[in-house]
Amino acid sequence: MLVKCHNCSQTRLISDQIFMELFNKSLLEDLAIDDLLNCSTQKFDGDSSKPVLRARPLNSNDYGYLDLLIQLTKVGSVGRYDFEKTFSRMAACPETYFILVIEDKTSELIVAGATLFVEQKFIHECSKRGHIEDVVVDSAYRGNGLGRFLIEALVRIGKHIGCYKITLDCHDDKVAFYKKVGFGLMNNMMYVRFDDHGKS
Repeated sequence: MLVKCHNCSQTRLISDQIFMELFNKSLLEDLAIDDLLNCSTQKFDGDSSKPVLRARPLNSNDYGYLDLLIQLTKVGSVGRYDFEKTFSRMAACPETYFILVIEDKTSELIVAGATLFVEQKFIHECSKRGHIEDVVVDSAYRGNGLGRFLIEALVRIGKHIGCYKITLDCHDDKVAFYKKVGFGLMNNMMYVRFDDHGKS
């Protein structure tokens, strides 16, 4: 259903279920992701201003997530309607898109996020391959283990749903970091682009 937003000039896409999570948060509970977050953010301990963080799936109200992605790469002009339409397309593909975000419960802002995209294969007995994308931590929260947590959490999810391997692309200066969380170098990545967004 399309409705006109009273506070802006944009048309919004509103589904029958206005609030929707991209994947079931019970998966995070089953895999003890909160415990993993607590272990990963021990660098905050002893800091009187330690933020109260929670990990959760991206949801249909998280338009502000785009503000975080701007710190990673060029996002372009994406209105709320476009965000909701894209979110709906992702949500229509169960067990394919796992966008995990970290929210600062005090400010209610998303301060970190990463995506696990799952590709169904015929090879390896119709197994699945995972791809980790768009790993980003807000500049004010970096250096506190949130990036490591996101990778380890998505790897845990990928293993749980049956991925036979998980891959990611990164710049040379990030290779050492990903090696620390269990990834190894493999082959070369080739690509062709059809936009003018540079190398981001």
